[in-house]
Amino acid sequence: MKGYWSPLFSGLSLLALIAAPAFAQSNEGPAEAAAHSAPDSPEDIVVTARKRAETLQDVPMAITAVTGADLDTRNVQDVNGLYADVPGLFSAPGSVNNSADYAYLTMRGVGFNAGLEPAVGVFLDGMYLPQLGFDAAFLDLERVEVLRGPQGTLFGRNTQGGALNLVSRRPGPEFRGRAQLEAAELGTFRGNLSMSGPITDGLYVGYSVEHRRTGGYLHNIVLGGMQDWSEQTALRGTLRWVPSDAIEVMLIGDYSKRNYNEAIRGVRLATHRYESVVDQDEPDSKANHGLQLNVTAELGSGITLTSISGYRELSSDIFTDMDSRISVQIPVTLPAYPPVSQTPQSFAGATLDIDIRQQFKSQELRLSGSAGPVDWLVGGYYFDQHQLFDRYRRVGPGTRPLPAALYIYENHVDDRDGYAAFGQASWHVTDALELTGGGRWSHEGVVGTGDRGQVFGPPINQFQPVPRNARDTFENFSWMGSASYKPATSVMVYATYAEGWKAGGINRSGSAAANAPYGDEASQNYELGLKASTHDQALALNLALYRIEIHDEQVTNVIPDPGGGPTPVTVVENAAGSHVSGVEAELSVRPIDGLKLRSSVSFSRSRFDSFVRMFSPADKTDFSGTPFENVPETTVFAAADYRLPLGGANALDLHAEYQFIDSILIQDNTRASRSGDQLTAPAYDRINLSASIDLANGLRLTGYVNNLLDSFDYAFPSSDPLIGGDVFVAPLPPRQFGVRASASF
Repeated sequence: MKGYWSPLFSGLSLLALIAAPAFAQSNEGPAEAAAHSAPDSPEDIVVTARKRAETLQDVPMAITAVTGADLDTRNVQDVNGLYADVPGLFSAPGSVNNSADYAYLTMRGVGFNAGLEPAVGVFLDGMYLPQLGFDAAFLDLERVEVLRGPQGTLFGRNTQGGALNLVSRRPGPEFRGRAQLEAAELGTFRGNLSMSGPITDGLYVGYSVEHRRTGGYLHNIVLGGMQDWSEQTALRGTLRWVPSDAIEVMLIGDYSKRNYNEAIRGVRLATHRYESVVDQDEPDSKANHGLQLNVTAELGSGITLTSISGYRELSSDIFTDMDSRISVQIPVTLPAYPPVSQTPQSFAGATLDIDIRQQFKSQELRLSGSAGPVDWLVGGYYFDQHQLFDRYRRVGPGTRPLPAALYIYENHVDDRDGYAAFGQASWHVTDALELTGGGRWSHEGVVGTGDRGQVFGPPINQFQPVPRNARDTFENFSWMGSASYKPATSVMVYATYAEGWKAGGINRSGSAAANAPYGDEASQNYELGLKASTHDQALALNLALYRIEIHDEQVTNVIPDPGGGPTPVTVVENAAGSHVSGVEAELSVRPIDGLKLRSSVSFSRSRFDSFVRMFSPADKTDFSGTPFENVPETTVFAAADYRLPLGGANALDLHAEYQFIDSILIQDNTRASRSGDQLTAPAYDRINLSASIDLANGLRLTGYVNNLLDSFDYAFPSSDPLIGGDVFVAPLPPRQFGVRASASF
């Protein structure tokens, strides 16, 4: 528990200094007061993308806000449910396998192969979530803000492509509760409960708890049972104290534990069946918990002080059958090899086991205010991240094509810390014209230590040790500038230039490459935008055109072992340069009472300017002029919602949505692959429908069907990493019918 208190100490100290003179009771904190000053149109959405409360249509940047009501209608449970709905947002699989621990959020193609740190950051109530926690459960959220383009000035590290800001619902003076139960085909069940209300005047509490499980849809025809079952419990609690009109304090804690059986490679594509032939399997697990203290205080003269202190621990354990097929399983015992293995190792077949442990703490302090026509903000940030990465690769005798049994054990530690100073100001030149500028100076240091041991059995009997001990530091100053103009009350045009940056690091595995550093990645981003709406928000159109020029892009590559071993290794390299050009559009229309239509389209044309993938001097491929891997070029989303009154406060809600995801290129990573080998995941589209009866007593009953046409779609093709040949794919869920019941009180 010691790790929790050191990052929270500064926030508690700050609270002690500012709380003493200000105990006039109030039900609202400064954040709520700012939100309540916004226009009161029912369609206006208040966001905090620029660390101050503004309506969505008044923010001169490409931003999508998904309300809690929209999340409930679409039954979105985490970020994976937002793809296509949010233009430019996607999740790229890892270069080695399709495990969620190796997936990275991408925005406009940026972060498609992100190395060891993401390029799109996820924030929960202002605190950054480390990579393992990007898919945190959406528990009782007020809204999700998705900011596209670099957000380094205000949000900080790992936001070169964009940022997701998850905003929890604040507990307040009124008692509020909601319970929901869901059951569906494939052994799916979900139940959640959220409650909040007052303890005393000015002190409020809220909590949310959810349990969900599914039996899965991939049948293992070798071992029996289902391949992709999962079970997760998540909870979040908030204690909110508002001792005066000037102070708001929130203590937020959350915990989640997931046990599951991830289908890493999935099924053989040739069969087009939901059947797995994995012959070795073990359950996987993932845990994520944290504590943060948010303090907001008005200091007078219009100046507000904000402190965000937090600590988070994450862990995962993923077991993979490397070849995903029935293989020869001849038991073998190979000798110990300290320090990576203290005892002899017995195994059979071909497996990969990965353990990751993360500890993360951070502290942010910022001051904001207004000086006449200028809104300003300055701040500082510090973080410390510790990651333990253990990887155990085992290949038994008789497993083609290796001539001998082997095990490769890696115990690597990455320690990364950093600090930053930032500021931004917006000058309201006139009521119609606004100019904004900001910058951030960042420093990050990384130390990579650990050991790698590769042990071969007879007839080779070779030992190959690789110690890891390297360090590097990275510094950067990035800035942004924008101008927005309102030719009419509900029309805005804007132009933005912003620089993005992601620090370099140390390769954590890969034989002789284990000590090799890789460099910073930087980008220059140009954007033109239009936001237009009618006064009553019956029609709203947001349009953005952009160009991104990326320098020294970090890409993950799988190459032959530089140390001469027979197994490929994974390294992070810097591509010389690339660019992305694209357009995004979001349209919302209410043509008649009760009917709302909305759609979003993203077209993102990515190309390498100069990139040569080289497995060896004799095997290299020039990818210059070719598109990025792992991201679709086009995504489309369309939804229709119709509310039919049934008398009194009762109503029937009908919802239909369409999703299109373009084809994706993926590097074919097998021992026998050439540098230019790629696989293609074809484009797919899906239709989901739901109907709900909304009753006056707060009860809501919903029936739904996902993947109405029952199409066989997949997102990750891969070949057997040892011998190639068959293509395996990770299929998306088949058609599924389900029901939900919720009660609000």
